[in-house]
Amino acid sequence: MGKAQEKREAAEKAAAKKAEKDAKKAALKEARAAKKALKAQVKEAVEAQKKPLPPKPEELNENNWNDASQKALDDALRSHAPLPNQVERWRLISRDVPSYSSRACALRFLEVRKNIKKLKDWEAECRAVTLANAALSKLDGRAKKDIEEKARRAYQEKAGVKTEEEKAAEEARQLAEAKMGRVLKADDGAAADLLAAQGVVATFAAPPAKAHRNVKDVNVSNLGVSFHGAPILDGTTFVMNWGNRYGFVGRNGSGKSTVMRCIGARAIPIPAAIDIYHLTTEYPPTDETALEAVMKVDDERNECEREVDELNDLMASDALDEDAHNDAADRLNVLYERLEELDAATAEARATDILTGLGFSADRQKQKTKDFSGGWRMRVALARALFIQPALLLLDEPTNHLDMEAVVWLEDYLSKWQKMLFMVCHSQDFLNNVCTHICHLDQLHKQLVYYKGNYDSFVETKRDLQTEQMKRWEAEQADLKQMKEYVAKFGHGTAKLARQGKSKEKLLAKKMASGLTEKPVEKLSLKFRFPDPGHLSPPVLQVNELTFGYGDGPNLYENVDFGLDLDSRIALVGPNGAGKSTLVKIINGELTPRRGAVRPHGHLKMTKFTQHFEDVLDLDKNALEWIHALYPKVFTKLEMARTWLGRYGCTAKQQEMPMKQLSDGQKARIVFAKLAMDKPHLLMLDEPTNHLDMESIDSLAKMINNFKGGLVLVSHDMRLISQVAKEIWICDKKKVERYQGDILKFKLAAKKAQRKKLDQHANG
Repeated sequence: MGKAQEKREAAEKAAAKKAEKDAKKAALKEARAAKKALKAQVKEAVEAQKKPLPPKPEELNENNWNDASQKALDDALRSHAPLPNQVERWRLISRDVPSYSSRACALRFLEVRKNIKKLKDWEAECRAVTLANAALSKLDGRAKKDIEEKARRAYQEKAGVKTEEEKAAEEARQLAEAKMGRVLKADDGAAADLLAAQGVVATFAAPPAKAHRNVKDVNVSNLGVSFHGAPILDGTTFVMNWGNRYGFVGRNGSGKSTVMRCIGARAIPIPAAIDIYHLTTEYPPTDETALEAVMKVDDERNECEREVDELNDLMASDALDEDAHNDAADRLNVLYERLEELDAATAEARATDILTGLGFSADRQKQKTKDFSGGWRMRVALARALFIQPALLLLDEPTNHLDMEAVVWLEDYLSKWQKMLFMVCHSQDFLNNVCTHICHLDQLHKQLVYYKGNYDSFVETKRDLQTEQMKRWEAEQADLKQMKEYVAKFGHGTAKLARQGKSKEKLLAKKMASGLTEKPVEKLSLKFRFPDPGHLSPPVLQVNELTFGYGDGPNLYENVDFGLDLDSRIALVGPNGAGKSTLVKIINGELTPRRGAVRPHGHLKMTKFTQHFEDVLDLDKNALEWIHALYPKVFTKLEMARTWLGRYGCTAKQQEMPMKQLSDGQKARIVFAKLAMDKPHLLMLDEPTNHLDMESIDSLAKMINNFKGGLVLVSHDMRLISQVAKEIWICDKKKVERYQGDILKFKLAAKKAQRKKLDQHANG
């Protein structure tokens, strides 16, 4: 009976498993059918938007010229060269064209020229319509994403299952919404546990048993941070004091972002009174407007009000001793200050000021966040972080998605930040104008080293300390050498000399035991280099009467003319959306203008570094195999490819790692190594410094200045522009105009214009 029961249960399990499998198959089939139907609907909608080709223009032929007469006129024009007296020439031509006067021949000549021009314009219009229709035929990224999402939902609804990736993404999203996306207060350990699951572990000395609840400084000793067992920090001290603005600097791949994640997740002990906002991702696409998203702080306001009520009840109950009563009073003052900052009466004015400073027009502030690109949603998230005003604001490369005007405003805003700021930024100019302190991640010793002052002060102080350390090391080495030589020479001589030698030997041992000065490690100098592309006679690229726009949208540029040569050093600046990156794509031939022409030299070679530089890499391969496979004729030996990558700061270990495991800065350097192999005449760089460390940016500047070809640069890094650009071109209001002045003058003018705009906004 028992065996029969087991058989029945096994049969039931098998039937249930088969039913589940059949349900999944049916759900997948329905999802595919839904996806196909959605694609058909989208294509049908696209076909309805397509424009028909314009009709071919009718030829002008007022005097009814036939083919024979036209041929006679063409032959006569070739036979009779131009004369000083045009009347005489047309009289001679008319003799060879029966039945037509000299005036009729001249008029026909003008008619033919008009016909040719009308035909060329018609062909150009046909090409534009054809390209626009072809662009419409390709599903854009959003349409594809919508189709995939709807098909996925249909499958999930039918099958009732989620993939492991979807489960992990959902868990991460929920945690991000619960923690990283808002002010993180009390430490419940959830965010730190998620970091540990991802291989990031922080260790530290036990904090004091009791600290004042309103303490506003951070002091963590014996801090260690590791990533999958590899140490990033080891036995260091982490310090932040109220009112200081810290710039967090270090080499690419040293672990700055990982340390930031530890701070943001409270994996490092942060006092409970310090609320943290770690800006990690863009604001999600929702039906909220940009203004509503920034002002959405109801949760924190309610939490503060709840705590105020609790403290007031405690103080009124006489249950607290004198010390506890004073602590509660101090805490109430902090909470009341915070509630004043979150006051709904002034919230909208503060939010609009911040959004205006970050480049949002009044109309754009009313747009829904789902209608913004990722870059603009990142600005919304940044505006929200500034609006909330947390006690500790963590920013990782806050300038990456901003145009120069917004960078100037943010620089001025953060320079007045009264609480604590801890940020990673690779713009030296920005760090100089914002920071009161620099925290340097010393990758060699796994330590955090603090310097008072801005970035320039840090560089000068670090250089002076290394010079002093080198002097001490050299003096010690000279003393040691002298002692060793004395012991070796006299240690086994006469009794007197032997005693002296023994004394020197003891002194030497004592000196060694007390610890010697470490020899300063010289900073590795990267050797970015682009080979000489060879000479081309100017102009190497000419743009004439350029007019461009996307699809059926308005023109982005109108009647633009310029030329580029091998000695061009152009920096493109202007507001986001003005078309700087678009202009680079037009120059590179990726986009076709509506009217006008881009005429490159027949032998011109161009190469481009974009903000989406990872697209050129095969991230599953290691850098060594990848670049060797691209250029097997140049790198005849693997060691040659290894040496080439080493010039761009890619270590032997990094060269053999899958590129998906490298930091963004390390991947960017590999892309530069690849671009250099293409030996371009014209180099186009679109925000090349976004992920590079200071040393790499300096090497890039040296490389550009030694480069024998032309440069078109799009960047918000004013220091790089000041180092390499000879001309500044402003892209705005459908024009490209040369700016009369350097980047410092442009920055001052932008700051002045920004203040004027904000004043106008404040005055209504």
